[in-house]
Amino acid sequence: ILPVLTLDGIITYDLIPGPVTSARFVQFLRELIPLTNPYPGPRSILVIDNCSIHHSEEVRKLVEDEA
Repeated sequence: ILPVLTLDGIITYDLIPGPVTSARFVQFLRELIPLTNPYPGPRSILVIDNCSIHHSEEVRKLVEDEA
């Protein structure tokens, strides 16, 4: 499960059978970005852990360019 948690609860999630690949994570981020706002607004900070799929150049570029 890929949940998006906020102080108000879960705003969206995705159930994926099997492991989550970097490509699938990027797809999930593309679906998530429209739910975010510019800083310092609500839903303006993305916190991800040190999982290897979070370290791809595509993830960094997507977050910096579109979020």
